[in-house]
Amino acid sequence: MALTRKSKMKEVLENEQAYEILLKHVPTCTKDAPGMGPAMGMSAQALLSFPQTKCPKAVREAFFTELEEANIG
Repeated sequence: MALTRKSKMKEVLENEQAYEILLKHVPTCTKDAPGMGPAMGMSAQALLSFPQTKCPKAVREAFFTELEEANIG
């Protein structure tokens, strides 16, 4: 199954291609970012929607679009 906005952060971070796409759009969302441990079981969409991430909707959507178009699975 391909990675999507509903994929767990753990899946996104463990896949090199998906991780590169994430860093391209949200460079502060690194594997060793504070609080990332508990967020590993969350979907990418849920995590990036939290106000604390300071990730604008346009940036989130650009990331999700590129991730889903890459058809990584």
